Amino acid sequence: MNSERKMLVWLARVIVIVFVLVAMRFFYLQVIKASELQKEATQQRVKEIVETPERGKIVDRNGNILAMSLMAQDIAVYPNIITSPERQKEIAKMLADTLDLKYSYVLKQIQSKNPKDKSEPAKWALIARQVDPEKAYKIKQKNIGGIQISQSPKRFYPNGALASSIIGFVNSNNQAGAGLEVGMNSYLAGVPGYTVAETDNYGKTIPIGLENISSPVEGQDVHLSIDNYIQYVLEKRLKKAMKEMNPHSIHGVVMDPNTGEVLAMASYPSFDPTKYQKSKSNTWNNSVATFVYEPGSTFKPTFMAQALEQGTITPEFRGYDGLGYVNVQGSNIKNWDGRPLGDYDLKEVIQTSSNVGMIAISKTMTSKQIVDGLHDAGFGAKTGIELPGEEIGLFPTEKSLNSDPIRKATVSFGQGISTTPIQLISAFSTLINGGYQVKPKLVESVKDEFGNDLYESGTTTKKRVYSQKTVDAMKSYLHFNQTDGSGKDYQIEGYDGGAKTGSAWVVENGVYKRGVIIGSFIGFAPLDHPKYAMLIVVDQPNGIEFGGPSAGPIYHDVMKEILRYKGVPKKNEKAEKTITVPDVKWKLVEDAKEEVSSKVKNATIKITGKGQVVTAQSYAIKNDTLQITLQTKKIKEGKEYIIPSFVGKSKEEVEKMLKDAHVKVTFHGEGMIKEQDVKPGHYDSEKELNFWLK
Repeated sequence: MNSERKMLVWLARVIVIVFVLVAMRFFYLQVIKASELQKEATQQRVKEIVETPERGKIVDRNGNILAMSLMAQDIAVYPNIITSPERQKEIAKMLADTLDLKYSYVLKQIQSKNPKDKSEPAKWALIARQVDPEKAYKIKQKNIGGIQISQSPKRFYPNGALASSIIGFVNSNNQAGAGLEVGMNSYLAGVPGYTVAETDNYGKTIPIGLENISSPVEGQDVHLSIDNYIQYVLEKRLKKAMKEMNPHSIHGVVMDPNTGEVLAMASYPSFDPTKYQKSKSNTWNNSVATFVYEPGSTFKPTFMAQALEQGTITPEFRGYDGLGYVNVQGSNIKNWDGRPLGDYDLKEVIQTSSNVGMIAISKTMTSKQIVDGLHDAGFGAKTGIELPGEEIGLFPTEKSLNSDPIRKATVSFGQGISTTPIQLISAFSTLINGGYQVKPKLVESVKDEFGNDLYESGTTTKKRVYSQKTVDAMKSYLHFNQTDGSGKDYQIEGYDGGAKTGSAWVVENGVYKRGVIIGSFIGFAPLDHPKYAMLIVVDQPNGIEFGGPSAGPIYHDVMKEILRYKGVPKKNEKAEKTITVPDVKWKLVEDAKEEVSSKVKNATIKITGKGQVVTAQSYAIKNDTLQITLQTKKIKEGKEYIIPSFVGKSKEEVEKMLKDAHVKVTFHGEGMIKEQDVKPGHYDSEKELNFWLK
């Protein structure tokens, strides 16, 4: 009995000790380690998913899409949740089969380790980017835990390589890489959304668990001044020239000289934004805003205009060149052909592209007048165009001209100064538009989903750089050059205009390479009221020594097609009056009236019928006034149903209009209607009508 009692005492002591140890462990875990363990559990069970917003579109001036995003999905896994070897193999096979991937690759990703602690599984591993929504939907339907499916927009460029030097590209990580995609990224990118969800041990979201959702804000659409067709015409001709002349590069820009709107611009070599990885990186930002060169004789009109404006010369200025060269501080500076001009006036200086004549003009100006005048014309500063990486060029200072008479002389004919094509075409536009300063612009506006303007480029200022007298004189000289000078071979039949050629030597390591040129051609049309200005620059054309033969044919072909496309009448030809009436069929009557009134001026609008929806429109001319007739019907007329476009309307407005029609309607979300699943038009009353609001 004594031995049994000792055994009981011993067991009691063991139990007490075990109990104390368990209690101590419990206290340690529940009190001392509680916060740390809770944090680990939360990290295991709570996942943060970033929802990428849809990137905004880039469209041309006519609404044609140049860049857009197609919604795709990224597929990832949580290896720290998929820990069972059997589940790893099962999930790997399903993902490999669905995504057409190698089983071994997927299994390796699922079994990946934490880079900080190789003994622990990784918390997250990517399987595939930008998967088609159909495949992602199949995976989602499997309802397997441990898999993350997140939105991943895929950038799409409907026109391929067209306008790539303007648009740029977006990489596979949805990051802007070049062009306007970078320059306007703050508007295009949108704001990411976040989902924080609690999951069970299998990685499935717990219905009553923590789930905080911040919805992504979609990017805004960027509207450009570019005309898609003019862009196509310019690029097609530049590509042809690349094959014919094999230059180092070639650049072209078309501008409305009155507003500064860039209608087309391109640079080659270029790249395809859908395959940007296969192109050289130096082509990604190759544009008329980044190419720096000495402009040569295309600079002469601007320099001459400044001398006229500052009064150091007058249109009656005359000079004499008996040698074909002029000696400046011991150096003979020749005309391009070395021939003496004899007696000359300003018109002949432009016509013959006389360097001697331009140097004579520069001698009438102080260094300060030259520098101030060129600043007023827009040189020596960025234009502010929306492209990233815009260059300024090499601009002289008053001190540098005073200390270097040779440079002061050569600047007058575009050597010893460098610029970009966008600077030069802007300065040239100022010269021909009546003398008003021009600010080039690619972006017209940025609009939100309801059409509200978030950004508008600055309009051309009314700062006057040249008087009308200076403008008229320079336009007449440029016109004469196109009819009787270096531009005569590139006239466009039936149209008057003005132009100037340029042939500048190439600078390499601070030294001019003789016989290697940058050829250019700058011009405008029509003569009296210029609508289009164009500059073509060909960098080192193979086997061609002058700007006219290298750039002139390109200018001729592109400008000819622009004038035809835009319906600009030829000389002595009356322009046909064309009126574009918007198609408002299937729109609500009040919306249709408002749209027609805003886009068609001085027209009368007649409404027939007593309905709410426009079903047809017709036109007639009465007393020289366009009459637009809008035929209407009710949403429900007998057994016929007609559904208009309700985009932009509120839920209450739609409910009120559909109340008497007995249409089955379901609304998704809050706010204004963004999308409807039934196209405007005739409607099957048995089908439910869905609206998505935002």
